[in-house]
Amino acid sequence: MTYWPTVIVHNKPLKLPALAETLERLVHMTVCVSGEQRAKELNTVLDEDPFLLVWLTTQAALRGHSVNSSLNLSRWMSQQGEQAIAELDPDLTDELVPPDPENSAAYVCQLVSTSSETGKSLCSLVNTVDPEISPGDEQVANHLMKLMNSPSPLAGPRVHFADWQKVLNWDQREEAFASQLQHQKMLAVKNFAYGAGHEINNPLANISSRAQRLVSEEKDPERRRILATIETQAHRASAMIADLMLFAVPPDIKLVPNNVQEMISKVVEEMAEYTDPKGLIVEVDSQEDVLIQADRSACMEMFKAVIQNSIDAMEVGKIKISWEVNNDALVVVIEDDGPGIPEDQVPIVFDPFFSGREAGRGIGFGLTKAWRIMQLHHGDIQVENREPGVATRMQFVTSPV
Repeated sequence: MTYWPTVIVHNKPLKLPALAETLERLVHMTVCVSGEQRAKELNTVLDEDPFLLVWLTTQAALRGHSVNSSLNLSRWMSQQGEQAIAELDPDLTDELVPPDPENSAAYVCQLVSTSSETGKSLCSLVNTVDPEISPGDEQVANHLMKLMNSPSPLAGPRVHFADWQKVLNWDQREEAFASQLQHQKMLAVKNFAYGAGHEINNPLANISSRAQRLVSEEKDPERRRILATIETQAHRASAMIADLMLFAVPPDIKLVPNNVQEMISKVVEEMAEYTDPKGLIVEVDSQEDVLIQADRSACMEMFKAVIQNSIDAMEVGKIKISWEVNNDALVVVIEDDGPGIPEDQVPIVFDPFFSGREAGRGIGFGLTKAWRIMQLHHGDIQVENREPGVATRMQFVTSPV
């Protein structure tokens, strides 16, 4: 039997079994699945393997995250947990007397039985200080014994904890490389925008002013229409250059405490002129009063850009806005139930003028501005496909009360 590294639950050191099928599913998920789908699959595994759930809940608690459900535990894993597990020392050399595996499994049986009797989640029970624990239920004990004795579904060598750590390390390095590559690419765009903005703006201003003068002097209706089109397109190009210059040389922002709920409410109110005509529902799924370090004007501009991206992709449906505090960070999620983004295009949605025309998303400069604003806030922004729709996650630093 393979075991997870020792953890301490309610002052009891536990050596919990790492089920063969669980390890194989974890390795497969890490290699073959990413994003929200990986979190969903992990949630399924946690619901089926209480040993893993207890072990991972304890790992999260050791790092200051008190999760209360398998879903929240899956989210912690996707955001921070995988890196923590990859870096975990699998050999605890300071263990003079290793915990007894049978006693450890028996305590998990008691925890599962207590959870079933009280209706309290197993995660919450693990994080409760000195809880009242019921004796192990025989039916629960038989189920856990069956899990422990289940053979591996695959032939060949057994997968161990160290194997999962290896693939997690590969995955983390790949993500770190992709993040650095994206950052360098956006810096290159910024330098290009700074130079090109000045070089292109002057000719465009010349074209626009001359077209205006010609329109005022022209008598023929058709020629006036053509000249007016030239002027309009010159203005459009100038606006795009202005966006580029905003990316290259953004205005100074002032990070001060701002109330998230007030900003979101104001943004929803102002975006109603675009959502109401299409019959789109905007749902704010949080009433938590949280202060973040932010520039109010820039933040509202970013929220509008993300919402507009959803509006452009939808004919009918709902846009949901929610937020939650995770330690000293606040995560705002704007999600919709419109068409998703092709997976090969997800990494480039923040590129300037990226056009996801298959889904009607990302046309123009909106998401690029959102990315730039988050950089100025020392935060992070990510876009991922969900079923259905697309979710944009923005992480801010909370403001001390």
